[in-house]
Amino acid sequence: MKIICTRQNLVQGVSTSQRGVSAKSPMPILSGILLSAKGNTLTLEATDLEMGIQCTIPCNVQEEGSIVLPAKYFGEIVRRLPDSPIQIESAEGENAIIHYGQSEIAINGFSADEFPVFSNPQGNTSFTMPEEELKEYLRQVLFATSSDENRPVFTGILLEISNGILRLVATDTHRLALREENLSNDLEDISVIIPGKALNELSRVIGDPDKNITISIGDNQVIFIMEDTKLISRLIEGQFPNYRQVIPQGYKTRIKLKTKEFFESVERASLLARVGTQVVRLAIEEDKVIISANTEVGRIHEEVPCYLSGETMQIAFNALYLIDALRSIGGESIHIDMSGPLSPGILRTVDSANYLSLVLPVRTS
Repeated sequence: MKIICTRQNLVQGVSTSQRGVSAKSPMPILSGILLSAKGNTLTLEATDLEMGIQCTIPCNVQEEGSIVLPAKYFGEIVRRLPDSPIQIESAEGENAIIHYGQSEIAINGFSADEFPVFSNPQGNTSFTMPEEELKEYLRQVLFATSSDENRPVFTGILLEISNGILRLVATDTHRLALREENLSNDLEDISVIIPGKALNELSRVIGDPDKNITISIGDNQVIFIMEDTKLISRLIEGQFPNYRQVIPQGYKTRIKLKTKEFFESVERASLLARVGTQVVRLAIEEDKVIISANTEVGRIHEEVPCYLSGETMQIAFNALYLIDALRSIGGESIHIDMSGPLSPGILRTVDSANYLSLVLPVRTS
């Protein structure tokens, strides 16, 4: 293999593909990036066998070939190279020489023959949407996934298509986030669970307002296809909980308040609530919400104006869960619906019905 490319393109390719590198695999080759030169492009791939990322960059291919280089060292080297044409060449072995200006670096790697094959899923469900929109949807639900690997279903996001409506749902059993959007009506109904880790990495590489992303779903894999990047992930096996059952259809108490004002007040209360139980209390009155926390560090009492529909009440929430929900919701004003001190709080923006965030209350004495 022998190629010449710009430092800028190489940094982009390495930074993107490096997100797929395995951190703890017993297979040394999975700590590397596969470089494959063909035609007038260089393809960089990395995988941990659960998720893989492939990025293609333009380059001058003088001799086609491939090699696997250790991601950690190769990435650090590339990012520190001068801004000049970079030549990479490797013979029929397991090392490569990086030429830049009058200097060179030799780096040991692995044979490309040992690297796992990057396959595409076979499936009939495929749709395209703007990158910017998908990034926003993921931002609104990813926070509600669980990090407990003993319950893999809760570490993922449910992607559901039903009657032409796309739904993304996440829950860790203490909170839930749901985003829905209309799609084409000719899509088949489908329900799959995509690992939160893969979608978190995807959210870091998408977001261009002028580009689209294609999502193709197979029997046990999903692939996200962008202009110069592909991300493939295994699906999580198991049954996602019936999220519809936990979303109340009515309310006894509804408050409308300014999102930013309420968020900042809860955030201040959380500074004290983090010591101990992480609980903030809400006392909902006719024209205001009283936010309070009382711990060994001190106490806080704030009042935020609101419009009340229904009954006055008192309820308590985990401060950090409430902050996450408020941070993700957006919008100038929100509704919070409740049916009692032991029922979930449902947060929605006033001007949109496409998103909701559910937070379970905390039982207090």
